[in-house]
Amino acid sequence: MTSVLILISVQKVFCARSFLSFFDNLNNFFPVSHISRLLHTHCSSTSICFSLCIMKISNEWNLLIQCSSLFCAILFNSILIYLIITKSPKKMGNYKVLMIYFSTFSMLFAVIDMIVRPFIHSHGGCFFMIMSTKNWPFSDNIAQIVLSILCGFGGVTPFLIAIHFIYRYFALERKGNLKYFSGKYLIIWFMIPILGGVNWFHLSWFYYRRNDKTTEYIRASVLENFGLHMNETVYSAALFYPPDENGVPRLDLYILLSYIILSISMAVPFTILIVAGALSHSKIKKLIEHGECEYTKRLQLQLYRALVVQTFLPVFLFFMPLGVLFTAPLFHVDIESWSYITTYLYALYPAVDPLPIMFIVEEYRNAFYEIFDCFRCSHPSKIEDNSNMYRESQTI
Repeated sequence: MTSVLILISVQKVFCARSFLSFFDNLNNFFPVSHISRLLHTHCSSTSICFSLCIMKISNEWNLLIQCSSLFCAILFNSILIYLIITKSPKKMGNYKVLMIYFSTFSMLFAVIDMIVRPFIHSHGGCFFMIMSTKNWPFSDNIAQIVLSILCGFGGVTPFLIAIHFIYRYFALERKGNLKYFSGKYLIIWFMIPILGGVNWFHLSWFYYRRNDKTTEYIRASVLENFGLHMNETVYSAALFYPPDENGVPRLDLYILLSYIILSISMAVPFTILIVAGALSHSKIKKLIEHGECEYTKRLQLQLYRALVVQTFLPVFLFFMPLGVLFTAPLFHVDIESWSYITTYLYALYPAVDPLPIMFIVEEYRNAFYEIFDCFRCSHPSKIEDNSNMYRESQTI
């Protein structure tokens, strides 16, 4: 039904514009200007109706995706935490704690995203995340804090992934460095992603808060795309080229500095990810070549594959879309029409994040199938039987 309404609206717009063009040309020869003015009015109103139709559908899709994401994130991450606690091989050591930490973060991410229900958008020289306060029961200041907290959750993710890769490399290295993931050191590892989140919160709160120039710059775009007046919103925005006293756009060095800080906070963990990932890959190849226990080789390879997939998900669902959307305004590239996609991808990320580890690691996959009575592994593999004694002896 929605598709039919869109097609009818598009058809009306195109038909109205075709007739409008015809009468504009005819007006050069015959006095039909009053008809042309009427058609101009009708075409404008039809275009507005079409825009409102698209806006309503987009808002409904956004709510549907965010609700679905929250449900799936809570469900899948809860199941994964249960599997980690009850089905993990004992050799996984403190890696289980890291995975539980990651899953808990994903659930909190989904809850905050549902509370904020952000729209992520790019308009001209500005990137912004906006929150509607129409039905918000608290003050705008609290809404601004919650929005900045959601931004802070974005800063936690890259450091969490980097720490996972460091752990995997230490486990493969077999030089005793896993001792740095126990006791007081483990608390330090847990604090690093939180500090990354504090950095993003600080950028949102101090650099990208509401101001008059940004409000005026995005006012028309917010009303056109989301049907919101600026007094019904709070936002976090980076306007790279605000107008000066004479109305001439000038690069804001304060915003440029924040962009550099943000870029560094993303570049550092991803550099660690790439280096640790490459070194881990070479270690796994040596592990296979040097005749380690088959069970150890299989589990190491599964964990590594799951980690790689868990890295691609936030890269393609989270950081690449946000990175492009954030960088484009700096170089005067207007990608406003593609902004809706980023909002959807941002909402989907916490829901799909637990799936790789759940389905790639065999112990979790089999237990998951058993829970839902879809598949039962009635015969344990020969590899597991032969290596049962070994799997108790050493942390991977």
